[in-house]
Amino acid sequence: MVKKGGARKRLEEIRKQYPEVEEEYQRQAPRYALVRELIRVRKSAGLSQTELARRIGTTQGVISRLESGEHSPKFETVADAARALGYRLDVKLTRDRSIDVPVADVTSKQAS
Repeated sequence: MVKKGGARKRLEEIRKQYPEVEEEYQRQAPRYALVRELIRVRKSAGLSQTELARRIGTTQGVISRLESGEHSPKFETVADAARALGYRLDVKLTRDRSIDVPVADVTSKQAS
């Protein structure tokens, strides 16, 4: 039996020890954040996976896979689920300055 918080602590240790695990963890973080938010909203609405599936015209299995975070859902499925829960899906791209990618100078091109 794993102590409460033991699995989280072990994951942190592994992430520190293996940079490739940390890299993948960070790459997957947005997906799991979305999954956590969808589950939170569905449960706060008092809906089962089956009821949410009915509202968007799919099956409970699709919602289960979506909420597992193990599959990449279609954007439209996520947007439909958000709408069925009374939400709008907003997407925001945020510049990650830790990634060394040249960005074109937009101001100089606008002047041309």
